[in-house]
Amino acid sequence: MNFVIFFLNNVRYAIDISVVEEVIPLPAITPIARLPSFIRGIINLRGSAIPVIDLKERLGIGSSTYELNNDIIVVRAHNKKAGFIVDDTLSITDIPDSFFAPPPDIISGIDIRYISSTAQIGKDLIISLNLDNILTLSEKEEFVKLEV
Repeated sequence: MNFVIFFLNNVRYAIDISVVEEVIPLPAITPIARLPSFIRGIINLRGSAIPVIDLKERLGIGSSTYELNNDIIVVRAHNKKAGFIVDDTLSITDIPDSFFAPPPDIISGIDIRYISSTAQIGKDLIISLNLDNILTLSEKEEFVKLEV
């Protein structure tokens, strides 16, 4: 399977490429009041308002300081688009299924429900994220209201 590999706090993460729409440089984010703190606001992407999630904050590993080298990975899940702020996007990589193993109980302080599996590629551990669990049901409802 092909994955988009990216960094968060110098750790490699992966998202299945089948849900990735595109990767863009970090644009200006318009904040929206009364949302969970990890939803930073919205961006205008070719006329569509896309909610943006600080993936570090959501995973409980800090929060993003917005820098010129940050990227947003735009994903489509359940027919909705979202943008994830990441430190840097590395590559698109084919990782054979045989490389994946169930995640251990704890990795870098991340709640296990956010991880679908891990893969060891050479010296690098790659953590594959479970997008379905990134947002709870009530957060998904708030999220849908943001998309225009």
